[in-house]
Amino acid sequence: MNIQIIQVPYDSGCRDVRNGLGPSHFVNHGIAQTISELDHRIETEHLEIETDPMNVVGTTFELNRHLAMRVSAASKAGKFPLVLAGNCNSCIGTLAGVGSANLGVIWFDAHADFNTPESTASGYLDGMGLATATGDCWKNLAQTVTGFTPVPETNVVLIGARDVDPAEQDRLKRSAIAQISADAIRRTGVEESALPVLDPLQKRTRQVYLHIDMDILDLQIARANAFAAPGGLTTKEVIEAIQLIKQRFTLRACALTAYDPAVDPEGRVVEAGLKFAAAVVADSSADDKKR
Repeated sequence: MNIQIIQVPYDSGCRDVRNGLGPSHFVNHGIAQTISELDHRIETEHLEIETDPMNVVGTTFELNRHLAMRVSAASKAGKFPLVLAGNCNSCIGTLAGVGSANLGVIWFDAHADFNTPESTASGYLDGMGLATATGDCWKNLAQTVTGFTPVPETNVVLIGARDVDPAEQDRLKRSAIAQISADAIRRTGVEESALPVLDPLQKRTRQVYLHIDMDILDLQIARANAFAAPGGLTTKEVIEAIQLIKQRFTLRACALTAYDPAVDPEGRVVEAGLKFAAAVVADSSADDKKR
């Protein structure tokens, strides 16, 4: 498999700060080598733009417009896009680049990222990434990202969310988004908790975008960023879930997001991220036949 690693080293519109340092940390700690050892051909690239730190929203969507072009070029060249991004709202550019029509989204995260400007209590733009992807907010700006169309809520699976604002929780309850809780996975295992959700999705689409926010990990395993929350998954559980997903779907793209190396002095998160990336691209011959 040909794999294009695309680094988006920005956090809230600022380059190489906080979570924006995560992409280069993954690269510097051997993510390309880890993947190439599985007999894949790797190319890496940086996404850099002129930013206005006073305009977080405008900068975020400008990044997504550029990311969409990079992801689209990689996909058209037969390369699998692996996006390393500081923020989860990079999903808009990735979805646009691979073509979000008839696509499923499987989203691992400690947070739902399902706030809107009306529901949020913090105003944190990156907490609106999934809501933007489903067309619930920032509609005009999202439409400036070439190739983007909203993903139906029925095509979204949210895994491991446990730190959710009250108004955001109300929005989730009213939505058609399917959820798999970390508690359910701990109680019954990955397969038993996931299959009742993944099997219906498989009837609607066979292609998905896989989104892995690194704070999916339980705090006893590692802290991925300043917003990480207890009660998450183990590295083994995430890998088992990835393998289960790959048995049922063709992955069109994957993103590893929201990793701040400053809160991971022992390197546990980067180690887990390398394992996640390896699981995503493993057994490529089977995936290539589906693609």
